[in-house]
Amino acid sequence: MKKKPGEKDDLYYTLTENRHLKDTIAVMREELEAMRHEREEAVQRVTAAANAEILQLNATIVALREELERMRYKKEESVQEVFALMNNETHELKILAEELRREMERKVFALEEQIGQERRTHQDESRQLQQTIHVLRESLTDKRQTAGSL
Repeated sequence: MKKKPGEKDDLYYTLTENRHLKDTIAVMREELEAMRHEREEAVQRVTAAANAEILQLNATIVALREELERMRYKKEESVQEVFALMNNETHELKILAEELRREMERKVFALEEQIGQERRTHQDESRQLQQTIHVLRESLTDKRQTAGSL
């Protein structure tokens, strides 16, 4: 089989075009594979960034929870301290009130004793004065009677 002079060129052209198409397909496959690889890397980067952000957010949440617990504990501790101080102060005020009541009762008792003593003294003085008045009257009456009998 003899080839015609134009057939050889056609065959060469077809083979060249075929080779060129194969090369183009290979290049496109490489580019497609590179694009897939870039996309996978981009997805991995985004996933890694999202995971890092999630870890950071979780750490922030844990830190905020711990801080909140510390604040709750401090608040509860402060409330307990205030209650303890109030209870202590209330107890001290009750003791003070009891001491003041006792002191007032002692003073009232002492004043009542003093008033009683002054009454007794006054009554004694009054009796003595009445006795003196009585003696003086009798003496005056005796002197009048003695002067009238003279």
